[in-house]
Parts: sequence; structure tokens; C-alpha cells
Amino acid sequence: MKLFLRNSILSVLGHFKKITNGIHILNSHYISKENIPKEVFFELLSLFSKQADFINIEEAVKAIKEKTHQNQKLIAFTFDDGFEECYTKIAPVLKEFKTNAAFFINPAFIDADNEYKNYFLNNIVHTPHKNPMTWEMIKELHSQGFVIGNHTYNHLKLVGLDSDKLNRQIILSKQYIEQKLNAPCNYFAWTYGGLKDIDNAALTLALQSHPYVFSSDNYTHYFSYNNKVLNRRHIEGNWPLSHVVYFLSKPKTY
Repeated sequence: MKLFLRNSILSVLGHFKKITNGIHILNSHYISKENIPKEVFFELLSLFSKQADFINIEEAVKAIKEKTHQNQKLIAFTFDDGFEECYTKIAPVLKEFKTNAAFFINPAFIDADNEYKNYFLNNIVHTPHKNPMTWEMIKELHSQGFVIGNHTYNHLKLVGLDSDKLNRQIILSKQYIEQKLNAPCNYFAWTYGGLKDIDNAALTLALQSHPYVFSSDNYTHYFSYNNKVLNRRHIEGNWPLSHVVYFLSKPKTY
């Protein structure tokens, strides 16, 4: 009942809202938890494109840091966890709209055997019907101009970990991605995304090793932690446009 009421309220309120000026970085994981066609995501972007323009993620972070494009309505895309549909469904749609995304991956999930894959899907990300991308898919996306980012090695929450575990989740994960791609990995998004989901030790290490660090929190502000962390707004690819517009109608501040 609560979910029904929430969705009804968002549908009504969002119908009367407009996307505000500024750069909105969106954070998703998939089109839907279920296996639905890419046309659903295409339709959402088609509706988006009537209210805002799309911007590559590299341009978005640069513009936010330099405080440019403030009088435009711009949307950039990111996706966490590295699900196969990022390659098979999401990237093809983004290319149709001549934009890219940052795909944040967990190397342990990409390398997983069936036992670990099932554990990861059922107990960590709670999406039992998904599969990971392969390294071949990831390399192809990278060659096509998509950004591949670090989302920790195996999706641990970055709170209370000792130095060895932190190093594995942040530094070794970054180095492994770089080895696979033969390219720098400059983007990091911590797992679960809330400002409460990372402690000072982990945040310090992430900022020291990655030029761009992202939360999935505090989305009406471009930055958190004294202009060090870029904030994203969570949506998924099958959300009604009115729900997304409701959130993106809130003014952005530095």
C-alpha cells in the first residue's frame, strides 16, 4: 500500500514538474529487475530528450567542476554493478542518442564462476535473474567510448574494513581493471552509494587513487565532502518519466 501511494503521488506531482537547469548525473543498475526489452529504456530516453539534452559523462564532470552549462538542462548516465544488459541493451540505446555512460564494475563478479555468481546475485545485489558482462564486452564498450569505472572488487560496504581489505576493494580493483583495459581507471563509485556507506579511511583512499569519486546520495547538491565527491540521482530504466522528472525538478546547488 505504501509503495502504491508513493507511486501515485509521484505520478501526479511529476506531471506538473519540469527538469531544472543544471547537469543531472543519473545512477542506475539495469532497465528493470526483470528481463524486459531495450525499447522500454529507449522510450524513457525519447521522453527525456523533449525536456533535456544528453551529455557524455566526461563532459559532465568537467562542466560541474568548472561550473559551466548552468543554464542548460543536461543529463549524464552511470550504471553500477556491470550487468550483461549494460552491453546488450543499455549501451546500444545510449549510442542511438549519441551519448555515453560510465559503467562501474566489480571485477569479482565479472570473473565469477557459477557458484559465486549465484551468491553475488542472490545475496549481495538481490537480482537473481541477471548475468555479468564479460571482459570482452567491457573491452568493447571501452573501445566505443564508454567509461569503465571501479565499483570495488566484490561489492563490500566500505565501512570498518582493515587496511588490507580496503586496499583490495579500492586499489587492487582499480589496478586489475587497468590491466584488463590497458587504460587508466579514473572513476570510482562506492557500493550502496549513501554518505553513510563509506568511512573516512575508505573515502580518503578512493580520493587519493581516483580523480572522480561518486556517491548516489545528496543529489540536489553537485558535491559532498567539501567539493570532493560528485553526487548522483538514483533511477532505473523502467521508471515512469513523471517519477524521474519529479526528482530532477529540484534545483541543483554547489
